[in-house]
Amino acid sequence: MEKDNSCSTSATENGVSHKSFDDEKKKKKPFTKEQKLIFFVAFISDLFAFSPISLPAPFLPAVDEQHNISSDVTGWILGIFSLVQLIMFPVFGKFISRIGVRRTILFGQITCGIFLIAFGLLEYLPVPDPTDKSIDVTYLVLVIVLRILQALGASAFATAAMTLLTSAFPDDTIVMLGYGEIAIGIGSTIGPALGSLLYRLGGFMTVFGGIGGLIILVFLVSWYLLPAESHTKKEDEKANWTLKEILTHPNVLLSVILIAFFGMLCTMNNPILEPELRSKFGLSQDLSSLVFLTVPVFYLISAPIATNFRKKFKNFDNLYCTTINFVLAAVVYLLMGPSPLFVHLQRPLWLLIVTLGLQAFLAEAGVIFTLELAFIPMNTRSGPTREMNTATQALVSGIWLTTFAFGEFLSPILSGMFIEKMSYGWTTTIYGVMCLVLAVIVLLIQLYRVIRNHSRKADSENKPLLN
Repeated sequence: MEKDNSCSTSATENGVSHKSFDDEKKKKKPFTKEQKLIFFVAFISDLFAFSPISLPAPFLPAVDEQHNISSDVTGWILGIFSLVQLIMFPVFGKFISRIGVRRTILFGQITCGIFLIAFGLLEYLPVPDPTDKSIDVTYLVLVIVLRILQALGASAFATAAMTLLTSAFPDDTIVMLGYGEIAIGIGSTIGPALGSLLYRLGGFMTVFGGIGGLIILVFLVSWYLLPAESHTKKEDEKANWTLKEILTHPNVLLSVILIAFFGMLCTMNNPILEPELRSKFGLSQDLSSLVFLTVPVFYLISAPIATNFRKKFKNFDNLYCTTINFVLAAVVYLLMGPSPLFVHLQRPLWLLIVTLGLQAFLAEAGVIFTLELAFIPMNTRSGPTREMNTATQALVSGIWLTTFAFGEFLSPILSGMFIEKMSYGWTTTIYGVMCLVLAVIVLLIQLYRVIRNHSRKADSENKPLLN
């Protein structure tokens, strides 16, 4: 009988139960010392790989203005980091099995750390005369080049960190990737608050010299702690899935579409929240930074709750979970605005903070659901289910990170465009409508899959009788 190439997302479909949620059948073994060291290195790598994205957001516009750089160019300077990651994640995912995971992670850390420190040195460039309104080309070129090189290094060690988690924890892949996503989420969202704090303490160089120095320290710790790649088998040097097979498989295809949107949800407030807090509530930059911290705190809370939920209810299809997630997110965005569709709806500061936390909670939970969808063992039309080896996991990690980075890159641009033409309330309403549309689409896909599988099962049961 032909194998089903459908979006099989529940833990028991196609006779496959993912190892991460199969803890009822066998006793879970304790982690080895090597696994604990790998987890530590991977977690701090993911954290520092994504924190530089928005690190200079609170103060870079003011510095750029001194060099006659307009605000729209500043937006591209901030966004180019995610753009480079968008390009480089699949490249490193493709070649990491040849380069080696350990070499890739060390190269990325030292590269990102050095060029972050170099970025801080831009503070000492001479400022043009106030009467000269021409763009400081030297400053602009150096800013762009250094941001590109930082992103190149960050892309390398972020991809390597995800590959470490999938290859070193074969029985806990989704759980470990969930913790990796916690680090990514915290790194992505804590940047503005951390950057603002360090800038007030000592200026431009304190921010980038401090974070760059920490990443070099992480490099030294990784060099010492990270074991040799003994967990990577010889036969894993070549992927057992081609890139075409991965990209055309329904599980992965649906997962990357969804993760791009969840990436958008993670960063949609970055360029528009601070002006809203200042204009509507009169909050200072310091108090606004504290509000921004709501997001990483709820990221930290959400991931273990979502992971434990999937372990406890592993037979409940995660597309249903994703549908419910989108519906709840739509409600949150309508309250966050508040939406002008509800004329008498009020939004005190406490409600805005609560909705920000719930937004982060739901975005992180959705990421966990899509991770499971992307990394479950996959089936083909031509053969039985094949689990992914290390090289294939690296490819999937690169694709997953690429689409996540695309969402993070696109969302601030869209939010900035929306806020120029309409209010904050209408902007969050648009995101709420997007969530509702995706909820309907995901539910229809799931219902179609259930009906088709039921029909194929009935046909297979009738065939022996007909023969």
